[in-house]
Amino acid sequence: MANLAKLADSLQDNDIYFLKALKKRRLASNLELQADTKLDQSAVARSALWLENKGLIEVKETKINVAILTKLGKRYLDEKLPERTLIEALAVGVTADKLIAKFMDAREFNAAIGYLRQKNAIIISKDKTELNEVGLSYKNKKTIEENFIEKFHSTDDFAIGELPPEDREALGRLKKRGLATEEVRTARVFTITDLGARVGDAITPGEKIGQLTPEIIKSCEWETKKFRRFDVEVRVPELLIGKKQAYVKFLGEVRDELVALGFEEITGPLVELSFFNNDALYMPQDHPARGIHDIYSVKEPKYGSLENYKHFLKEVKAAHETGGKAGSTGWQYQFNEKEAARLILRTQGTALSARTMISKNLKVPGAYFAVARVFRPEKLDATHLVEFNQTEGIVLDENANMKKLLGLLKDFAIKFTGAEKIKFVPAYFPFTEPSVELYAKHPQLGWVELGGAGIFRSEVVAPLLGRDVSVIAWGIGIDRIGMFRLGLSDVRDLFSRNLNTLRNAKVV
Repeated sequence: MANLAKLADSLQDNDIYFLKALKKRRLASNLELQADTKLDQSAVARSALWLENKGLIEVKETKINVAILTKLGKRYLDEKLPERTLIEALAVGVTADKLIAKFMDAREFNAAIGYLRQKNAIIISKDKTELNEVGLSYKNKKTIEENFIEKFHSTDDFAIGELPPEDREALGRLKKRGLATEEVRTARVFTITDLGARVGDAITPGEKIGQLTPEIIKSCEWETKKFRRFDVEVRVPELLIGKKQAYVKFLGEVRDELVALGFEEITGPLVELSFFNNDALYMPQDHPARGIHDIYSVKEPKYGSLENYKHFLKEVKAAHETGGKAGSTGWQYQFNEKEAARLILRTQGTALSARTMISKNLKVPGAYFAVARVFRPEKLDATHLVEFNQTEGIVLDENANMKKLLGLLKDFAIKFTGAEKIKFVPAYFPFTEPSVELYAKHPQLGWVELGGAGIFRSEVVAPLLGRDVSVIAWGIGIDRIGMFRLGLSDVRDLFSRNLNTLRNAKVV
């Protein structure tokens, strides 16, 4: 009994109205309960959820036909039906030639005339139009259509199966006139459980205090009334609030962090010249990574223009063939300028570094970064995508060295992955020496490669800058770091279109 009393004391006023009304009927629709309790639809829904969670009621859904007003019907709900306008006009002796002025248009006037003729309530002669005895009786009484349509002041719809015969007749006539229609809707049907019936019997009369206010304290009203019991474990409706897509939010945080460290963001084209993507980065033109298995080439147009980069093309060509200003022996092959003009989809964010190093606005010392979309013909799996993001960065400084690069990468990886274990592995890239690869340990996937880094070779820096400056550079697969940060084991989930995945995504 104590538990029944606790449940009864935790009911809100609306819950009590709902339970008492349902206890009388044992089974009722939401529309019936709205009528019995005088609560609106949202209040009935909230009470139903709470009572169902506590096992006091059971809820089932069913399809029902409901009557609703059309746009024209709603207008007459606010104003008058045409027949009422005509009855009032004829009752005060408005002449036939002035009658039509009382209506919005001739069609409305004709509808009113037709209605009264059907009711045998009007006399129309050559000289005049007037109400007969039947028509005069409508001066002080409403038609069944008026009685029915006025009920829509309190609700938007009516369950047709629950309408009395007179209202059904009125609805049929209003439908023919285009003032009402029917719709099939999903209705909720409630039944009270045995527990609900017993809790209903345990409800004690008298008002309960739901919120303690200064006025209640000052008046000492709390001393003579009961406090409503609150259930902090009750399940409430899920709120699907608007929020940023989790990975987009994460990329924004990466940008903010790098800008805060003094880096300047750079951008560039997705369709890139092979010159910036490969040649300027000292990647030989016969390198295997330039094959169709590693690069998406543009079919039409096949080539771009290097007209604005003639000076840099000459210097890069020399670096490839003989070492040029770098003072090395180069790759010792015949450089093909046409191949340098080949249009491809950008395969690495480092292409943006090459473009930045020929910019007139370049600062030395200076630090630059990009969050770049790149493309590679990879085999899709949990850690590889065909189209993905890289975070690219360079620091130009006479004092930049490998120790500073490793420290920067370690801090970046720990901050954004949250991984406890980070390691560097010696690596080879055509454009950096020395070079390393960065790895982090994923709880499900084990060691995952995050990207590569190193110090730009003289064959990259000298042709583009015209002098040899120490440049540390890195290209990190930021998608994989996003996997760590968001607790994912499949990189494809970063770009999921599944609504449940998006709604349940971890907010960081």
